[in-house]
Amino acid sequence: MLNCIACLALVAGVPGSQLAPANTTPQARAHGPEAPDDQFPSHVFELEARAPKRVQLGFNFGLSQPILTHGFNAAVEVRYRRLVLTYSHGQGLDYTPFESDAERNAGAKLALPWTTGGGVGIVLIDELWLLADLKVHHFEVDTGVDHASYSTVTLGGELGWRFFVWKGFNLAFVARYWPNVYSTSGSGVIIHDAKGKPFVDPPAQQGYSGLLANILVGWAFDL
Repeated sequence: MLNCIACLALVAGVPGSQLAPANTTPQARAHGPEAPDDQFPSHVFELEARAPKRVQLGFNFGLSQPILTHGFNAAVEVRYRRLVLTYSHGQGLDYTPFESDAERNAGAKLALPWTTGGGVGIVLIDELWLLADLKVHHFEVDTGVDHASYSTVTLGGELGWRFFVWKGFNLAFVARYWPNVYSTSGSGVIIHDAKGKPFVDPPAQQGYSGLLANILVGWAFDL
């Protein structure tokens, strides 16, 4: 009986980490067991790239488009291991908040009826990814006396990080640099200012001089 009491006292004094099963890996000790799919939160940051071993499909919707430009943008992405492939399409965007001073002085309205394209990239660490994007954007400029339309092509990069809130539901924070590399308007279109004087309106940039950011709401699942 005294021996049993002594054994219990020894066990009670041993830290829990020293009682881990012999087959527990150092990684499991550091991060704990994986949370079940229905447990909140489901995202635990790690330095290793999250690389799904099965094809993962995701659908995303941008928040800046309906808030800032009164349109919408939807995207689909495919991930396999560290490879990321994306395609997105935007529709009915009012780009007046991003127009130039000359366009504003001329009373112009700048619209982006559609924008489309895709990208390819790689997951760096955790859910942090880097993409190269190729996009086509169609613009329309309207004043009281002018109407012009043209398309631009951008080739740039995107850096983003995805946070899983619950199961496949996630939020992604992205920063993009999409400079123009081509425009069907050449150096620009000719429109008239408020005094009726014509001037060359250069091709519109994405966001602010090619820089823009967005928050994506999405759902991802393994196929």
